[in-house]
Amino acid sequence: MLVSPETAGAFLTIDLKAIAENRQSLQARLGNTVCGAVLKADAYGLGADKIGASLYESGCSVFFTAYAFEGAALRPFVGDSDIYLLHGAWRGTEELCLQNRLTPVLGTPEQIADWDDFAAKRGEVLTVGIHVDTGMTRFGLTAADVDGFCKNPPKHLRFNLIVSHLACADEPVHAKNEQQLTAFDAAAAKIEQALGYTVKKSLSATDGCRLTDARYHKDIARPGIALYDNAVRLDARILQVAAAQAGQTVGYGATYVVDKPRRFVTLGIGYADGFSRALFQKASVAVGGVKCPVVGKVSMDLIVADASAVPESVLEKAETAEIFGGTISLKEYAANAGTIDYEMLTNLGNRFCRFYKKG
Repeated sequence: MLVSPETAGAFLTIDLKAIAENRQSLQARLGNTVCGAVLKADAYGLGADKIGASLYESGCSVFFTAYAFEGAALRPFVGDSDIYLLHGAWRGTEELCLQNRLTPVLGTPEQIADWDDFAAKRGEVLTVGIHVDTGMTRFGLTAADVDGFCKNPPKHLRFNLIVSHLACADEPVHAKNEQQLTAFDAAAAKIEQALGYTVKKSLSATDGCRLTDARYHKDIARPGIALYDNAVRLDARILQVAAAQAGQTVGYGATYVVDKPRRFVTLGIGYADGFSRALFQKASVAVGGVKCPVVGKVSMDLIVADASAVPESVLEKAETAEIFGGTISLKEYAANAGTIDYEMLTNLGNRFCRFYKKG
């Protein structure tokens, strides 16, 4: 797609230095725990190649993706770092994993059996991780599965990481956190006893990293969205500035009726770019640091905002309006859509001109 500063309707700025500094700040907070980086879903839609390379150059040595194809795409940019696959791997992905030195975190008895059989046929012992479900009921070995594993551990696999995921770490005092920690420690102890050796552990993702109780941090932490705090900004081109009079309507369905003379800006962004229709009459953009409420329904390629409060001298010179990343935080932008910042980032479209700042 031929997107350039001249042709684009919107502009996404990703600050690589800020991302690296965010991870380094987390690393300082975590102490002896290794702070890795989760770059699944193309680094939350921001570009795993460039972000991975920047993090690797700044000292990150452990990465996580969801799928084998994501890990394979990341490998050329992160040197000899460890890359773990959080969804494990299944039949047909084995060679891709081996060729790219990917470590699947196996999460079902079937995955473990398949990989053990694959390793046996190769006459090798292959390194993998193991994912245990400690109460999220989403993925991983159940308590019964762990018991079955311990009764007959696979003979051709070497485990180097035990993983689980906290369901309520964004609420530090939630009772579920302690319940999951207890379940994780118990499962890990059983697995290590059955295997006869110590295995590294990873329990905390972004919100777990922020828990002050170091018992949750274990050997490796897996921050994702925390890497992008104050590191991403989205702006849209101002395509038109127009005066409107009382009684005029804006957008599909004529749902917004102008109440008095106003000044509107039309911006080159819409739901095809990830600007959710749920933001209808809930979101604002910013021009010259002044918030401008979005009016009328969100179109595929366009939105309209009320810029009446922006000084005319500022509006005359403005070429873009901020969607988020300055006056409007990513969290505020997401909250206005009734969702979370994770979803808003991963929904960003591919029509933006992207700028990667290195300093």
